[in-house]
Amino acid sequence: MKSYVAFLRGINVGGHGIVAMKDLAALFTSMGFSDVKTLLQSGNVLFGAGTESEAALARRIEQGLAKLMGESISVLVRSMARMDEIIRLDPFKDAGADAKPYVTFLGGKPAAVPRLPLFSPKRDVEIMLVSEREMFCLSHVVKGQGGFPNAFIEKHFGMQATTRNWNTVQRVAAFASRP
Repeated sequence: MKSYVAFLRGINVGGHGIVAMKDLAALFTSMGFSDVKTLLQSGNVLFGAGTESEAALARRIEQGLAKLMGESISVLVRSMARMDEIIRLDPFKDAGADAKPYVTFLGGKPAAVPRLPLFSPKRDVEIMLVSEREMFCLSHVVKGQGGFPNAFIEKHFGMQATTRNWNTVQRVAAFASRP
């Protein structure tokens, strides 16, 4: 058994895709996953599974969510070993206190790694590191509002993505190691 985290895209945000974490945990358990734990209300589910690929796990979870919720929810899966690698990368150590750090999980590898740093047109999002299927970003306040990387990255790179703030990423990794 390997340990994984499923990041569900766009649930419990702005009244869209509302689902109780206990219902998510029950769904995952009914699908045969072990050691199911949910963290926060933003769709982070830790679980154990056999030898399926991350992509196959994501497809299977998406099918289960469609039955539960009656709508399509995108899911991105990472092994906990990969999450540990992400935590060790931590490119945010030298980021200024005025920037908010995020990790955007991608549905695949980008066709090309952009020249970094890459800024959004409003310069409110800065991609500072691309690693495998993740982008490490900073949100900058411009005209009183901070940017959020997800829409910019999906549009610019033409792929599904879901974003978590750095604190959430750290909590997922720490939560997974608890009994």
